[in-house]
Amino acid sequence: MIKSAVIVGLLVLATRAMAQEAPPATWRDPDTRCVYLKVGDALSLRYRRDGTPDCASVQQDSTDASITRGDLREATQQIVRSIEELRRDIAAVRREMERTRNELENIRRETRSLQAQ
Repeated sequence: MIKSAVIVGLLVLATRAMAQEAPPATWRDPDTRCVYLKVGDALSLRYRRDGTPDCASVQQDSTDASITRGDLREATQQIVRSIEELRRDIAAVRREMERTRNELENIRRETRSLQAQ
């Protein structure tokens, strides 16, 4: 009996949650040609992805934002140059670490030789 009540309660909650997932209805003002979202009794102005109001009177950005082959080639060359620069930096760090390791090894040898005397 308790299991049935729990299952019914979960189904009621799930149904309400799924009902809220539906996209809100839209309404276009015939005077301003702006699109509004209808949620219940409230209206809210809808915005485009670029942040401008979704109205016919608002100019959309007409520039072509697509990536050209030249843009892709330039970006690829910049990435390759960055990777090569990182490789040179890593090689310099490795050389410095090797130099430091050799110096430490020489100090250890000198210390052992002094202690042996």
